[in-house]
Amino acid sequence: MINQISFQTAARTVDHLGREQIADAPTAVSELWKNAFDAYARNVELNIHDDGSGVATILDDGHGMNRDEFIRRWLVVGTESKATSGDTPASDRNGLPIRPKQGQKGIGRLSCANLAPVLLLLSKRRGQPCVGALVDWRLFENPFLTLADIRVPVIEIDDPVEILRSLPALVSQLLENLSGGTDPVRAARVSAAWASFDALYEAEREAGSAGRTTAPSEAIRAGLSNLWLDERHLERWSVWSDGDAQGTALILAGVGYDLTALCLDRKTADQSAVAAIDRFHETLAGFVDPYVDPTRPELNAVDPHFRYAVRTIPLVGEHWVLGSDRQLSRFQLEQLEHHIEGQIDAAGVFRGRVKAFGRWLEEEVEIRPASDIGIPDRADTFVGPFDLFIASMEFSKRNTTQTADEFRLYDDLAERYAGFLMYRDGLRVLPFGRPDNDFFEIESRRTRHAGREFWNHRQMFGRIALSRRRNPNLRDKAGREGLLDNRAAKALKGIVSNILMVSARRFFGTASDLRKELLPDIQDANAKARAVVDREKMMKRLRLQFRTTLRANRDRLPALAAEVTAQAGVLSVSNESTAIAAQAAVERLQQQLMQYQLPEVPKPLGALEDEYNDYRREIGEVQRGIADLAAGVDAALEAAVLAEPEVVLAEQRRRAVNRFAARVETWRAEIDTRQKGEFNRLRQLLQSRKEAFDQAAEAIELRLKSGAIGLLEASRLLAEVQQRMDRESADIFVPYIGALESLGESIDLQSLASAGMEEISELRADLERLNGLAQLGIAVEIVGHELESYDEMIVSGLNALPPDIRVSQAAGNIAFGHEGLADQLRFLSPLRLAGERVHEWITGEYFVDYLSNFFKLPLAKNRIQLDATDGFRAFRVYDQKSRLLPVFINLLNNSVYWLSASEIDDRRILLSTADNQVIVSDNGPGVTEEDISSLFSLFFTRRVRGGRGVGLYLSRANLAGGGHRIRYASKEDDHPLTGANFIIEFRGGEFHEGS
Repeated sequence: MINQISFQTAARTVDHLGREQIADAPTAVSELWKNAFDAYARNVELNIHDDGSGVATILDDGHGMNRDEFIRRWLVVGTESKATSGDTPASDRNGLPIRPKQGQKGIGRLSCANLAPVLLLLSKRRGQPCVGALVDWRLFENPFLTLADIRVPVIEIDDPVEILRSLPALVSQLLENLSGGTDPVRAARVSAAWASFDALYEAEREAGSAGRTTAPSEAIRAGLSNLWLDERHLERWSVWSDGDAQGTALILAGVGYDLTALCLDRKTADQSAVAAIDRFHETLAGFVDPYVDPTRPELNAVDPHFRYAVRTIPLVGEHWVLGSDRQLSRFQLEQLEHHIEGQIDAAGVFRGRVKAFGRWLEEEVEIRPASDIGIPDRADTFVGPFDLFIASMEFSKRNTTQTADEFRLYDDLAERYAGFLMYRDGLRVLPFGRPDNDFFEIESRRTRHAGREFWNHRQMFGRIALSRRRNPNLRDKAGREGLLDNRAAKALKGIVSNILMVSARRFFGTASDLRKELLPDIQDANAKARAVVDREKMMKRLRLQFRTTLRANRDRLPALAAEVTAQAGVLSVSNESTAIAAQAAVERLQQQLMQYQLPEVPKPLGALEDEYNDYRREIGEVQRGIADLAAGVDAALEAAVLAEPEVVLAEQRRRAVNRFAARVETWRAEIDTRQKGEFNRLRQLLQSRKEAFDQAAEAIELRLKSGAIGLLEASRLLAEVQQRMDRESADIFVPYIGALESLGESIDLQSLASAGMEEISELRADLERLNGLAQLGIAVEIVGHELESYDEMIVSGLNALPPDIRVSQAAGNIAFGHEGLADQLRFLSPLRLAGERVHEWITGEYFVDYLSNFFKLPLAKNRIQLDATDGFRAFRVYDQKSRLLPVFINLLNNSVYWLSASEIDDRRILLSTADNQVIVSDNGPGVTEEDISSLFSLFFTRRVRGGRGVGLYLSRANLAGGGHRIRYASKEDDHPLTGANFIIEFRGGEFHEGS
């Protein structure tokens, strides 16, 4: 006889699919955030409450669930309604476009078990009651229960606040899963299952292999009886404060170590806590693609409009851990010296742009897949097109084209955000970008030849961007530990690895001809820059030494002056004895005078100028007094008749030898002291470098022993530490050895270092004067711009007053005061920069409206017509208004000036576009051929009145800050009008046909 028997599902299946399937806590959080994303949430956050409650919450503002949906979907393991029910209706999309579904297997919700044993779930649809459920995931660890044996208490409430009052009842019903409740059949089966599970624990405990300290059933009872929840844990959820809101709250009780570690201070935390904190940052920082640039549309890279945050919340205040508000952005990496960005088509061919050593290559770069990479094209194996963006820097200050400040900034950013990541439809795919993931074998290749391969996980920022629609065969493994190892994934790995290898060899690494060509000049420029810094240090030291010596000498000088005066009346020469005494007295004064010498006078003296002049006058008087004494003694010796003149000379010789010997001994003692001090300092520095390397190497070894990293990762880390510390030490000791060699050849290093300082100081003073003038020009331009807006607001407000108030004395005083204040401020207001630098899409229509209002009076007064073509009005650019508006204001201001001075009757200014460029034209006198090359030079102007020559210079600088360019039209360019024609090339500008 044949029987038909169904599979039976053990309760432990849920434990296997949830807690045991997900790699770690950060991965579990990412899974739950993706569920929020699929629910069309705009915001999601993880909050760990540092109040002793052991509670964390994951809150979102997605469409939520009602009771029926919770039972039919959330409680049915493996039912993936997302994959079968079509697009989410517009009413559930929270005003967002259709989002590609992130969930695939219907088990992401089980990730909660990886974070805490107890879950209180609350979910609410707008306009419907709130559903609540209490789950203890430890129930599913019992191997003697089936899935049907475990029942989840579910409640429906009108107000989420009611959940706290209902919590005891939910706990009571949940505990029936230990006893079986009132049904005698179920009670017998469930009670027996827990008795067997507890007995299994006892046997393991007696054998010394138990992983618990309490029997399983007792642990569940204790945990639920100590459940501590209050309003503070839910007050950040929008539904809690607004009953008509929507969303889902996951309240996790009894959270594990990985979450509570985030509440610790990293500086005082132990190694395991720091590792947990780092893991969260490595996994969740950059959860949303930070490299999306609206001005450079890509195939797959999108902004999903999804904000995330992780916070710890103590009893007072809160602490931000990570989130989208502070994640890295592509704009921050614009100045990095190495870039590769573009698209890889379905055939595996890369086409895009490359910047090497701070210079964008003029030609588009193409990298074809290696001949041994098979590109699959079947529907179930093809890779599909994807986007690539990478930015990096040189690892050594000696080789970088970045400024010292930029190098420090990017080095710090690399410490926190570096890595080569993967995004699908705007959300991060794990574990790509983690230090221990080397899917594309970047670090593996570096171990063979670091210089040639160039790319380094820890000093590169980048990602590849996929989409579920275009890359359907690149699917995640069940536990989110990478891509399924299918043919598409293998091809992706080969394509990207080849691009990295080829680009390193052609543009960036030691095998690159470009590096060989450019690096000597870069190193020379950096050496000069370091020399400038060293000269600044020396100049600072010399100034301090000069000021200290000057003031000390001025304090001591009166005593020497008094002694010179006293000697003037007593010195005489009558015999050998008095001659010797007189000479000795003069020599002693001359010797003392030598001690009043000043170090090299720094330029400029600045505040020390008056003190130095006073000192020169005072020391000059003393010098003249001593010179007079010496001349008197010399005259007396000449006139005196001495019986034994050789005795006088012998005594003078003895004194001179002694003085010189004493002087040399003083130098010797100082040199000896300094050499010993420097020897000890250098020996300690050398020892500290060795100890620092040994400590870093030991820390890597400990991480290997603890199992935190594998052997390959440890080997890579050790090689990187050695290379980094070798570079740093070479920067310290190689120049030192060179200095010793120079000293051995009696080269005066101080004179060499200070040579040219006076000239540099004078040039710097000139530069400061130029900057001051430029600042004045900037102030006038910006204040004029700002005042125009305020002026219109005040005038409009005065005109809007009721007639009886408008004619009053008070309104008249306001109008009079406004006019006077505006006139004064237009010339005297200091530069003020305020407000957030907001990037947004700015249209040509906006520019036209703004400029028409701004120049309303000057245009009318000078009978000038401002026009714009349809193409200009339809054009748009993504940038800051504060960066672009001053450019147009300056160009129109120039046109208004020259048109008003011309004899033309039909005066026109035109804003137009041609060849994806913006043109600002007028029909005035234009610019002469000889002036075109100087137009954008600082202080160049042909105006007879009111010209400062900074407007066009600043316009070009403003545009360059956004990657845009401006130039005067050449003979080959379009000239919409007969006068001046300026052409602006906007980076990322969008133009339309027929412009």
